[in-house]
Amino acid sequence: MRKELLFTDMNGRGRREAAGLWLCGGAWTVTENARGRFEMKKKGFTKYLFVLPGFCFFAFAMLLPFFMGIHIAFTDWDGVAPEYHFVGLKNFIAIFKDTRIKAPFLNTLEFALLGTVIGNIIPLSLALLVNGKYAKLNTIARVIFFIPVCLSSVLTAFLWKFLYHEFFPEVFGWKNILGNPRWVILGIVIIGVWNTAGTNMLIYLSGLKNIPLELYEAAKMDGATGIQRFRMITLPLLMPSFSVCVTLTLTSWLKEFATTLSATSGGPGGSSRTVSIYVFDNLYKYYKAGYGQAISLLFAFILIVVGLLVSSFFRRREVEL
Repeated sequence: MRKELLFTDMNGRGRREAAGLWLCGGAWTVTENARGRFEMKKKGFTKYLFVLPGFCFFAFAMLLPFFMGIHIAFTDWDGVAPEYHFVGLKNFIAIFKDTRIKAPFLNTLEFALLGTVIGNIIPLSLALLVNGKYAKLNTIARVIFFIPVCLSSVLTAFLWKFLYHEFFPEVFGWKNILGNPRWVILGIVIIGVWNTAGTNMLIYLSGLKNIPLELYEAAKMDGATGIQRFRMITLPLLMPSFSVCVTLTLTSWLKEFATTLSATSGGPGGSSRTVSIYVFDNLYKYYKAGYGQAISLLFAFILIVVGLLVSSFFRRREVEL
């Protein structure tokens, strides 16, 4: 360090002053680096501090009951008695012998198929609609389309029950599709999509905003039509949005419960009963809490596997700009 400060054209005093300045500068640099690291750690701690209340609520309302209820799946508890007995894997074996679970399982698959397709086509169409040139009108449209998201599933179900029962039959002469076993699932999917389309719309809209306009301009100069631009530019570059929306929509409809229970309670004749409602019935109607918990654990495992597979499928097709 001293050798770097010795110059032939400096006297002793000059060398000492240069050394002092160098040392002061080095100390200042070290202090600034330490301060910068402290600020970074402080920001990181603050970030986690904001997450902490939500995580605590999630852990108290979801994680804690889930882990506390795992052992119930291996018992014959009826949900009421203070005592129960350990039965091993008997409840899980009974699931594969239960013929009554077939209909709820098929209904759940139909919910997932219709809900995922309709629940992504409509939000994507809305995102394309509001992603136009008229900024003020687009802002109003986004607010209008997002308002249903603020309503709970139960409130939305009661609102649409009134429309299906009273408004549509009297105004348009349409029959109530919630009372038709053939169309009841479609009717509930319409309710759910209306309630949640705003969230997916914003995700797709965010993806559209990230696509460079130069790509569309170049394709248009090359003579590409609107459909070709959508297929060759928009869809590939929206794969990150598809990864989020399709995964969340699919898993959400696979565990469909609140809207269906409020709208039809699984009817008519069990034609809209889902696996989640079947679990609910075993817990609170049939007094077979151990068996219901076994179904819920197995179904939760299936949801995790399906979610990971769908997410990885779309992520492998993402295109980096």
